[in-house]
Amino acid sequence: MPVQKIKTAGIVDMGTTGLNPVRDEIIEICIILFSFNVETGEVIEIHDKYCGLQEPTVPISKRAHRILGLNKSSVRGMSLDDQRIKSLLKQAEIIIAHNAAFHSAFLINLFSEAAEKPWLCSMNGIDWKKKGFLSKSLHKLLKAHGIESPAKHRAKYNAMATLSFLNNGGSGNESYLLELINSKPINLEDTFEQEAAAFRDYNNIFSENTCSKNFTPGKTGDHEEDEYITVKETDSEKIDKEKYSLVHEGICAAFATSSIFFILNRFYNIQLSEISYTVALCCYFGCLAIKKKKSGKKWYLHDLFLGFLASAAALAAASLVSGLLIFILNR
Repeated sequence: MPVQKIKTAGIVDMGTTGLNPVRDEIIEICIILFSFNVETGEVIEIHDKYCGLQEPTVPISKRAHRILGLNKSSVRGMSLDDQRIKSLLKQAEIIIAHNAAFHSAFLINLFSEAAEKPWLCSMNGIDWKKKGFLSKSLHKLLKAHGIESPAKHRAKYNAMATLSFLNNGGSGNESYLLELINSKPINLEDTFEQEAAAFRDYNNIFSENTCSKNFTPGKTGDHEEDEYITVKETDSEKIDKEKYSLVHEGICAAFATSSIFFILNRFYNIQLSEISYTVALCCYFGCLAIKKKKSGKKWYLHDLFLGFLASAAALAAASLVSGLLIFILNR
């Protein structure tokens, strides 16, 4: 009888205060240690499991609170069992996670043992598209396989659900785990580079004094909404915001002007409608000129196009509004 080739792996899932591995911290983690047959990918036995919560030293972002359902009071006074986690990581020959790049960046920050193991990604290490799945999102994959998670995005449920669907697999009696263990591990050097880039960006935020309420790293208020970091807008974001503001104000001005002319025309028989479009257009460009002079911005060809378009749209809307008003008043 041939001897089975068995290895031990650990499935990791976690919840964090945010998405930045430098600024944010782990608040929930679950590690499942199991053995599997290397030749078939079949899960043989679950040997150990650890799930824990930790009170962070940074605020839990609103996004994280909305997704995880955890806040400061949920984790107050709690801490992770570091020795237990280190023991599990040492026993695992490989580490598996759905979006391994994300999980490895956070875990390696706390435990150097995690950097010594190969990481396999169940999100990118399996060709889900080829298997007919439009999304490689964990919860959509679980739903497609009929696996219900009692609480979405909670680590202790996600880790077990991930192990379940990797072991069961799809058609052909071949587990997804077999394909995954034969895939290429993620490049941890890329993870380190991303973390270094995040660290540089984080330092730039503080050096440029763009933090709200004098945020101090490692300190939080009593409420989870306190002291959030405000990231400085990029130049492209500022330009887009200014364009939106210019167009919005121009349309409002054009609409107001054309509405006045139509009301004068319909109610007082003042024949000004033939010049209303011209006035609306002039109003738009006047507003635009003032804004551009204040901001020191140049004129572009698309400004002219938007001017004609906005004025025409405002004129049409004004016609509709004034027509409805006349219809209502004449009833």
